[in-house]
This record gives sequence, C-alpha cells and structure tokens, in this order.
Amino acid sequence: MSDFGLLDTSDSVHLECIRYCFLPVISKDLNEVCNIWNTHRVRRNNRISCPAGKPEALFFQPEVYGARDCKIPLVDNRELNDVEREYSQRPPELGVSQEFLTFARAAVGDLNLQ
Repeated sequence: MSDFGLLDTSDSVHLECIRYCFLPVISKDLNEVCNIWNTHRVRRNNRISCPAGKPEALFFQPEVYGARDCKIPLVDNRELNDVEREYSQRPPELGVSQEFLTFARAAVGDLNLQ
C-alpha cells in the first residue's frame, strides 16, 4: 500500500485505519501460532539437558515429563494486582483510540459495511 501511494505511515489517521482493519486478523493469526507452538512436541536432545514434551504441559505439569517445577508461588495475590495496575495498561480496543473507534463504527454503520 505504501509502494502504491495508498498508505502514508507518517499519518496517524492512516495508521489507525490499518490497525482498525487488520489488527483482528493479525491477532487471530498470532493466537494460532501461539497455540501451535505451545502444543507442539519438543524432541529429546542428547547434547543438552532439556526435558522433552509439549511446552504447555511442561509448564503446567513438568513432573509428567520428569522435569522440575521452577515456578515460584506468590505469597499475596493483592501484591500482584497492585503491580499489574501500576506497570501495565490495557491496550485500546481494536488497537485504535476511542475517538477513532467511535468515528469508524459510525462510518461502518452509515455505509452498511461489515
């Protein structure tokens, strides 16, 4: 799109339009890749001491594969919630500003688009 002069990456409106249109598709594909990765089988390697198995199962049930659980339990769950609130923020819905989202939804509704 940039090569054909349809997209100006220095224009914030163009970027918001791209996010609005393509972020759901990208998120779906990334979730699929994540699922495939977490459920694929890691083969045993004789050169390094690394447990074999599926990454998701190795994380949640390492003892099934003869591995040890390296997770550290949290003492107080309230602390984690406080840290989460302080150091993270929710991404905007569909990756765009609320102002753009309102405008886009109105335009989609007016034009009967899906």
